[in-house]
Amino acid sequence: MRRLLSIVFSAILLLIVSAQGTWAQNGGLPGAKGAFVPGTITHLDRRVLHDDIVHYRYTVVVGPGQFDKVWLHRVVKEPQPHQPVRTVDGVLLLPGSPNFFESIFMAPLISSVPAWDRSVAIFLAENNIDVWGMDYAWALVPAETTDFDFMKGWGIEKDTRHTEIALSLARQIRGITDQGFGPLHVLGFSYGGFMAYSVAGEETKKPPGLRNVKGIIVGDVAMKFREKSIRDYYCSDIAQYQAMLEAGMYNDNSGVFLKQLSDLALSAPDDPSAIFTGLTNYQAPLFLGANTTLMNGQFWHFVGGYLDANGIPSDLRFTEARLWLDLLQALPPQLPVQTDVDVDALFCGNVNVPFDDHLSEISVPILYVGTGGGFGQTGYYTTTLTASKDVAKFTVSITGDRPTDFGHADLFLSKDAEGLAWRPILNWLKAHR
Repeated sequence: MRRLLSIVFSAILLLIVSAQGTWAQNGGLPGAKGAFVPGTITHLDRRVLHDDIVHYRYTVVVGPGQFDKVWLHRVVKEPQPHQPVRTVDGVLLLPGSPNFFESIFMAPLISSVPAWDRSVAIFLAENNIDVWGMDYAWALVPAETTDFDFMKGWGIEKDTRHTEIALSLARQIRGITDQGFGPLHVLGFSYGGFMAYSVAGEETKKPPGLRNVKGIIVGDVAMKFREKSIRDYYCSDIAQYQAMLEAGMYNDNSGVFLKQLSDLALSAPDDPSAIFTGLTNYQAPLFLGANTTLMNGQFWHFVGGYLDANGIPSDLRFTEARLWLDLLQALPPQLPVQTDVDVDALFCGNVNVPFDDHLSEISVPILYVGTGGGFGQTGYYTTTLTASKDVAKFTVSITGDRPTDFGHADLFLSKDAEGLAWRPILNWLKAHR
């Protein structure tokens, strides 16, 4: 009976998607005045990754605008097609910025370097966790886009609303596929960590029965800093992004720049870099990843490297250099400048923003996972500002030397991430089912 219900649901969903595609061509859903209602699925892809591990990707409309859509992902074990195993629990994974769910959480899909299952999403799914993920609306804006006026005001507030829609839809699909309609855990990495805190905070205004978040896992990021030197750095950083907004520049093309660095490293590795004087094209993206302190004064780095006396990396320590280059190839080209302003404002602490208004009211269980070369133990402070009575935290540190230690992105890309971080995350999920 359960298998039959799952198959029937899949068939119905495909019919709905097909019908919605027709309605879209005719101006929207009936009665919706030419626009889809938030949470409408307009497309569905299903891909078998290996044996019984399956990846679903749903295109979901989240608003009336041309680019108001997100991707909702599901990675789950299916012994029979369209029949998920009875999972231990569910978790929604939110990537950083700029990044895609698949690029950081499913690296084998964007690189031939790691084995097919060297992925936190696949690892959790193999252990009977129902894994969900979301790509932000700005990540899906086509590379050929030239007019970014629509991005004005696109920041944490908008992404928080979209995350709530994704959570609600994931719960509906889980319920219909016999996983129960209960709330989900949210794992937010980097910028996604803001989403985890922000969504959990916003939900404190709702009755418990209407909340989507069961617990949060924060991957190597903070919302508040105890350290004045860090706060001062980000306070000084706000002005440049604010000036961009005032000049009518609403897009940050960091993704385009990072891809260019990777392109040059792959096509002409030994040529001198036109961007970083004194480095080769191959060294340039490694330098950007392994020594952001020397590059721009930022206290954390993305990937741990082997640094010479001048701080120049010859190779990466924990993540393969080619995988790092492949990641830079597979990033969203643009992100909103407003998100840069929002993040710096949160880090600064002297600017009034709404995203932390309910931080002190968050009472769900919290797991914080830091990295020795990333935000590390500076992220512990934010957990103390919540009302949660169930807080666990640890930091992955290998060298004990911040400039060369396990980096921010190593948390999900490194060769040893499964044992160092993913298994403790799995154990926490099982303990909080």
